Amino acid sequence: MKLNQITLAVVALATAPVALALTPAQIDGTTARLWLSGASAPTASVYKGVLTLCKGMKYKDALGNIHTNAGVLDTHLYLESSSAGKLPGGAGDRMAYTCTAAVDGANEFRIPDDLEGKKMVVFHTVEGGSFNYVAPHITIAGEANTNLTGNLKRTSNIEGLAAGGQCAAAPAQMVNVDISGQTNAVGVYRGCATTTVNFTANQPLRANVFQAPDRPEGGLSDTEYTINKLNLGITTEVSEIGQEAETFIGQAFGVAVSYPLYHQLQKKDFGSAHTCVTGGSATLPDLTAACQPNMAASTYTAIADANSIGVASGTLFGAAITPPGTSGKIQLERRAITSGTQSASNLYFLNTPCALGTAGGALVPARTVDNTSKVDVAENSSTGGVKTGLTNASNAGEFGLGVVSLENIPGSGEKWAFVKLDAVSPNFTAAGAVDAKQRVNAIANNYKMWYEITAFTATTAFPEGIALIEGVKTALGNPEITDLPGLFISSGAGAIGSNVSKVTRGANSCSPAR
Repeated sequence: MKLNQITLAVVALATAPVALALTPAQIDGTTARLWLSGASAPTASVYKGVLTLCKGMKYKDALGNIHTNAGVLDTHLYLESSSAGKLPGGAGDRMAYTCTAAVDGANEFRIPDDLEGKKMVVFHTVEGGSFNYVAPHITIAGEANTNLTGNLKRTSNIEGLAAGGQCAAAPAQMVNVDISGQTNAVGVYRGCATTTVNFTANQPLRANVFQAPDRPEGGLSDTEYTINKLNLGITTEVSEIGQEAETFIGQAFGVAVSYPLYHQLQKKDFGSAHTCVTGGSATLPDLTAACQPNMAASTYTAIADANSIGVASGTLFGAAITPPGTSGKIQLERRAITSGTQSASNLYFLNTPCALGTAGGALVPARTVDNTSKVDVAENSSTGGVKTGLTNASNAGEFGLGVVSLENIPGSGEKWAFVKLDAVSPNFTAAGAVDAKQRVNAIANNYKMWYEITAFTATTAFPEGIALIEGVKTALGNPEITDLPGLFISSGAGAIGSNVSKVTRGANSCSPAR
């Protein structure tokens, strides 16, 4: 899941290095090296949360008070993507942040003691789905599970990135980064190399926090450990590898469909003679609020369920049995089994794994091997793959559908759109206004497909890693920082703001919001 760049205010300033910048030359044996992994949706909030711990950083707290950390700002970002203007949340799956942590001053009391005044590198990996927030630790604990890849990539060691041909061989680009409405100038290196780190059973922990990370300190997941454990057939208990905690961040998801399916659903809802239908086409439907069609959860379930996909056809959408398009099939674009988005889809449409047990009722998710004569199933490793699949379906005149998080907003050249889910829009208000942050109805709990992000800290985390995760969790609960499309603060945080809900699931995705 990739955050839309509309959430970031980035302005190029110059190409000169910053005084006292924490560049590769300043990374040495006194630099704490920490690694976070897992969910991609809150990437922009996580990196901004890390930056609030840095010297000289200016930000606004949950009560609206402006703080400026003591010291000279020396923050740098190292990004995998070479795309100009991109920052974490839209710049690849691997990145790193360097700075010197601030020391609490007269007005600052939130810098964790184990980080105060220390130089640090925070590696951040969001590849392969949310379950990689714990997957390395399960492998190291000795469990062999075919759903675990056994490795992750991270940004290469920072001290080597200043060599010829590497991303930091030239001076950093200076950009303005907005943190809760406050402008901070930071250095950015783009196109940085990555390193693959392998994990093995009973792998010994590196000697100290100043060495290159051999595993993440912890990370974030779209859903809690129990959901992932049941979905993937994991036997390791979370208590054997670490502990998880609530973040009180709600994340909403939606059903995205190809243009031909959007237009067909409009025909089903409004009739072929309605202006919502005649005013658009299968290649470019009317995407206004008044013409947004609906998809019942039961309709999506009929395609996503392995036991019913074999008889699913275009009649589900009021069309002919054989859908139109190049292949004559419905295109189901789902995510990999380790994805948090796929967990959300399983939860909402299949009651899986919530209804596992003696009473039963949980349905089995359809996967690639379940392809039928009328439905193709593509299992994508990223949300980008889902969106590409839907755009390809539009270009081929096909009915395509899939679940993506509501941080996603169709970009230039993309041909897909969200539909109502059980008669409630994910991206328009009840009055029909565009909801730019795609969360108003979820905050009000009228739109039900949302779950809460969970934080994990590994047993092997160093004190600096524990402090980092605690500092990031505090920042994530700040409505001024977690102010991104599709994300909001649940009531458990005790915060106040227009992006704060009055309900929570209480870290239990199987529980109704209350």
